[in-house]
Parts: sequence; structure tokens; C-alpha cells
Amino acid sequence: MKTFKALKTAIAVVAMAAAGTASATAISVGFNFIGFGNFTADTGDITTANNVSFSGTNYQINSIDTIGTTNNIGVTLGQAISLTNPVPLTLGGLITKTFTVGSTLFTETLTIDSVNSSGSSKSITASGIIDDGAGGLDPTTVYFSAAYTQNGGPSGQINVSFNNSTVPPPPPPSVPEPGSMALVGLALAGLGLTARRRAAK
Repeated sequence: MKTFKALKTAIAVVAMAAAGTASATAISVGFNFIGFGNFTADTGDITTANNVSFSGTNYQINSIDTIGTTNNIGVTLGQAISLTNPVPLTLGGLITKTFTVGSTLFTETLTIDSVNSSGSSKSITASGIIDDGAGGLDPTTVYFSAAYTQNGGPSGQINVSFNNSTVPPPPPPSVPEPGSMALVGLALAGLGLTARRRAAK
């Protein structure tokens, strides 16, 4: 009986300690940002690049996205952003992004989960955690994407757009597998034959 009471007390103490440390308020924010300066692909060609370097004044938020977010951390237009330099463009690459709102430093730790090249462009998506470091808000899942387009082919100017949000991106449209399409085709052919037989009678 004493052992049971002691165990019950220990569980209550652990539960109270856990409840005291949880804030239960997730970070909710979404924004686009741009870089004022030059971007350089390590290979000269953005489609084959392993990373992109940035030389310029800074990155700044140029629009705030309120679709699905509340901007409960108070980011503003023109807010300065710091980003890993160079930015990796390979699957599994690590990116760190930071910005300060008031006196609070927000840090994002991201891992690249998709890379796509098309024509003269390359895009990446990454996901990870955004944390205020002070414990005022819960660490929250965040999503990041960057699209690089090189004008005039290799060694040309690179234009970039960046998006950051705690709202997950929409899933890509599903494309039916060839096997599924073949089954649909067989079913339609079967229906056509049945209709012909009925018409012939």
C-alpha cells in the first residue's frame, strides 16, 4: 500500500512539472522574403549547382502571408533575415535561418526534403523547427521553399524567391499510376464490348 501511494505521488509530481513547462502555444507565421544582392551558383549553372552563395546587403521580408496563419510573433515588412551562406541545393542539406522580433531571436533549423530542376530553374523545399529560444512559444514545424531562376543560361543573373510558413504546403497533384490507367482502359473496353453485344441483339 505504501509503495502504491509513493508511486502515485511521484507520478503527480512529474505531471505537475511537465504541465508547468509546457506553453501549448504554437508559433504561427508566414512570409516571403528577397535578397538585395547577387546570387552565384557554385558550378555557374543553377540546374547543376550544389549550392548558391549570396553577396549583398541583406535579406528582407517583402510580404506577410496571413492565409492559415495569425503572425502571432509580430514579423513586419522589411524585417531582416539571416540565412545560411551558401545555401545548399542537395537533398538532406541543412539550412539555418534567423531573425529577431523585438528582443526575441527566432531560429529555424531546416533539412532539404526535395530538389527539382527544370529548364533554367532549380527549386528546393525544406522543413524543420522554428524556435523562439526563450520558451515563450512552443517549437513549431516550419516549411521553407526557394526557387532560383537563371536568366540567359549558365553564368547569367540568378533571380530568387523565398517562402517561409508554419502552414504545410499543399500536396502535389496525384498522377495515376500506369497500372491503374491500364485497368481503367480495360474496364472501358469491356463496357464498350457489352454495349455492342446488346445493340447487336
